[in-house]
Amino acid sequence: MDALYYGYLLLGAIGLIQSALMLVHAWEHRRFYRQRQTKRVSFAADLSVTLIAPCKGLDTGLYSNLLALFWQRYPRYQICFVVESENDSAVPVIRELAREDPQIPCRIVVAGTARDCGQKVHNLMCATRCVLENRLPIGDPPRPPLAKGGTAATAEGNVWARPDVLAFVDADACPHVDWLGWLVDRLASGKHTVATGYRWYVPKTRAFTNRLLSAINNTIVALTGPHGFNLVWGGAWAIRTDRFEKLGLPAAWDGSLSDDLVVSRLVRAARLRVVFEPHCLVKSSADCDWRTFCEFLRRQFLVAKVYAPGWWHFALWTGLATNVFLWGSLAAACIFGAMGGPWAVPLAGGVLYYTAGIWQHRLATRAVRPFVAVADEDYDPVARLNTWGWPLVSLMTWLAVLSAALGRTIVWRGIGYRMNSPSSTTVRRRSADLDMENSDHARATTRAA
Repeated sequence: MDALYYGYLLLGAIGLIQSALMLVHAWEHRRFYRQRQTKRVSFAADLSVTLIAPCKGLDTGLYSNLLALFWQRYPRYQICFVVESENDSAVPVIRELAREDPQIPCRIVVAGTARDCGQKVHNLMCATRCVLENRLPIGDPPRPPLAKGGTAATAEGNVWARPDVLAFVDADACPHVDWLGWLVDRLASGKHTVATGYRWYVPKTRAFTNRLLSAINNTIVALTGPHGFNLVWGGAWAIRTDRFEKLGLPAAWDGSLSDDLVVSRLVRAARLRVVFEPHCLVKSSADCDWRTFCEFLRRQFLVAKVYAPGWWHFALWTGLATNVFLWGSLAAACIFGAMGGPWAVPLAGGVLYYTAGIWQHRLATRAVRPFVAVADEDYDPVARLNTWGWPLVSLMTWLAVLSAALGRTIVWRGIGYRMNSPSSTTVRRRSADLDMENSDHARATTRAA
């Protein structure tokens, strides 16, 4: 009994120290967000931007997501959409938007099929090479021309100007009108190499899996701040063109599956920093059942294990400590109660730990709220789950991290991959029915629009 009691006291001391450190971080996180809330965007009109948007199939809300790219208030930008195939179901949507918004120059690059890297990475390599080598045709035809594999011929003088900044956005993200302005604003001074945002999942329905996915995602948002440990998120980031090339991109992407974590590693290796901008949080739709929920989380953490092992180990061991102390306190209270021991001590420790977690997550959810343009009925249920149900969110997150401990294969967008190393990827298989399904979905979506 004594050994168990003193063992618990040691565990409790470690747990409470961890809890105190996380509370300090949450306080600094709130302070940083409040400081950024008082800032106003100043458009760096002298910096031209090419916004690169890789697309594949029909994401939920694709039309409104891509429409948001045409509505950016930044004065000097153009859009480069990149797809795997001319037959991709996203192409008709892009062309329709190009006709409706001819004031924004946009083009489509057809990258072709990836052979030894992720399809998104392959698409980005083709698109950025087109941009950097000034091989994108300009003009506003009703049907924007397709630049095949990044090698489209263009008439003399009929090319896009080389941009000062490259910005990247995912097709499942819906940015607000000043999103691009905020990204470029953080780069204008020259102090920061990369500016990044992150996503906030909006539950499409009231399904618990959608709210739980959003809540788990919010725990990652809560780790962002003014520190030097921010990672690039591929769905919303920007970099000056000259620094993009100095980091060895796009060649450094060759053979990889992850685009953003490769950039994060390059920036860290060069002893530079990634700056996070709260105003660049973008909305994404969360719509999953338990199977897709588990597949998504395992894929995210498996990619992190390969490309950012330090972060993965941090999530593994801090999550283990959190769950061992919280649930161990309840178990110790039951054991001590059954054996006539000091059951009140572990019970009090568990309650104190739970209360500290409530304050930590309350600070985080309140800090983020002004930057997320969603209705209260979408935000509040997830915020309550983050605050009062944080032990469940923490447990599910840790189980997802643990699920990535074994294996190196994933399925992403209908394509199977094996991550041999950060610079070597094997494309294992493709879904033969994916394009047909996407085409049917595209026709249905176009009719609905």
